[in-house]
Amino acid sequence: MSLLTVSNVTKSFGALRALRGVSFDVHRGEVLGLAGPNGSGKSTLFNVLTKIPVGPDSGRVVLDGVDLSGLRPHQIVRQGLARIFQTETDFGALTVIQNVLVALPRGIGRDVRLYALNLLEDFGLADQADRPASEIGVFDRKKLMIATAMACAPRVLLLDEPAAGLSKPEVGAMAKLIKQINRQDVAIVVIEHVMPLLLDVSERLVVLDFGEVLAEGLPGEVVRDPKVIEAYLGSEAQAHA
Repeated sequence: MSLLTVSNVTKSFGALRALRGVSFDVHRGEVLGLAGPNGSGKSTLFNVLTKIPVGPDSGRVVLDGVDLSGLRPHQIVRQGLARIFQTETDFGALTVIQNVLVALPRGIGRDVRLYALNLLEDFGLADQADRPASEIGVFDRKKLMIATAMACAPRVLLLDEPAAGLSKPEVGAMAKLIKQINRQDVAIVVIEHVMPLLLDVSERLVVLDFGEVLAEGLPGEVVRDPKVIEAYLGSEAQAHA
């Protein structure tokens, strides 16, 4: 059953049409991979879904029956759609736990520090709770971004290149973390250029090219699609595939 429905979403920046009628569904409890060459519109799509920094020019985004078109970014988060960005976006001057506390909704009715510590424990960060976020490693900062997003209790979590800059063992650990979050009944959409991770965690794969959906389906089938091979490698590579 569809939890998030994206229908005919478009976005232009002057003469550049970044998104051209993009449509897809995110089902309850699934991990959906979002792939495509550089400049295909993947991060722009995340931007317009969350309205950070801008919304779509046209089309509809519906989360569990609620049309998000008239909502502001903080209201979209409260409805259950949260994201992380390609680059580290934590507050470096704040401690690790303060980053999580900032994201917690008001009135959760519990010991907020204990709640934040328990969340950090899930991400292997509890022992660094009182360190400045700027002093922890790259992988830990990525985990902190995800923990901060999870503090908002999302039903759909958007991850923009969570494996970028990670070592091979860290990529494997990130895949395990994504699956762990998904088991908490959180649907996830992952943008990723590290294809082994994307193929490992995704149940379905959507490929964008020039702002349009080029292919959609089971990951193993999509990556063998001649159109996808050509988009990534060029027509000459496709001819020799």
